[in-house]
Amino acid sequence: MKYKKGAIEIQFNWLFVLIIGAVILIVFSGIILRQKNISETSKNVLILNNLDAILSGSEVSAGTVNIVRIPKTTIEFKCNRYSIGGLSKQLEVMNVFPSSFFEGDRLISMALDFSIPYRITNLIYLTSPKYRYIFIGDDKARQIKDMMPNETFTDFYPALADVEYKGEKKVRFIVFGNLIKDGDDISPVLSDYMKLSDNSVTALNVKDNLESGNLEFFKKQGNKFIFVGTSSYLGKETLLGAVFSDSHAVYNCVMKNVFEKIGIVTQIYIKKIMSIRERYQATSDRCYDYKDTLYGSGHLSQISDASLDFTLQNSKEIIDASKSIENQNRQAQLQSCATIY
Repeated sequence: MKYKKGAIEIQFNWLFVLIIGAVILIVFSGIILRQKNISETSKNVLILNNLDAILSGSEVSAGTVNIVRIPKTTIEFKCNRYSIGGLSKQLEVMNVFPSSFFEGDRLISMALDFSIPYRITNLIYLTSPKYRYIFIGDDKARQIKDMMPNETFTDFYPALADVEYKGEKKVRFIVFGNLIKDGDDISPVLSDYMKLSDNSVTALNVKDNLESGNLEFFKKQGNKFIFVGTSSYLGKETLLGAVFSDSHAVYNCVMKNVFEKIGIVTQIYIKKIMSIRERYQATSDRCYDYKDTLYGSGHLSQISDASLDFTLQNSKEIIDASKSIENQNRQAQLQSCATIY
């Protein structure tokens, strides 16, 4: 009986040890998992805050290119927002042209001045060094390619059939001329890109000159290019924005922000012109004789009205009015009078 009782006690002790061990293992696993989640969340918060600082810094320093190292992550960009994991944040800088998804540990940012002809704002472009941009067409395609940062993965080819695959995991074709149509088969000339996921292959048709024109956005679906939507651009700087923004929705969102900024800044210049006229009238200055030719606000009002809606027609009206304002400003300089901008 003593032997049986001892055996039962030993079995019970082992069972107790196993239960306690399992409980301890579960508790520690939970702690480790929770710490991992906390660490991941902290990392994502840090990246979000750092990205804000990068964008804010870029906004005030046109003509600069920055390569920023960040912890390896995936960032999703949407209209005026970006997110990492389960965290999202409003973009404080509203004129950013990003790729829809960023993956990696290095971020390229570039800022360019945008003027029409007076300064409106700095436009910011974001991408990854691993994202390849292939420009296809004539000299217009080459000019836009030359605006890309040297740090980006870019190539130029005269035709789609000339494209060489270089092992990239993500690619955007920027085609000048109506070379891609809805439902076009990828396989005949771009067979190497069939193996990439649908989200990793996009295309942009640029159909007009570098001042303004129509854009067509495409994405890969299986073995075909599928049409996503149309848009337009206002000058080379916003056309470059369509190169970086592979999302039709994000590009249109940013352009609406840009048009809104055009309207705000233009109202300031309308008030400036009125102030100049009033000052010259009050002092009987000779420059007041040019009040209608040098300081008429008609062209500025035209830009203000056109900025209310982002369309191709309004882009063309802004360009035409901008040329007239540039001429007004030049004439004011020649007459030694106050300039408009």
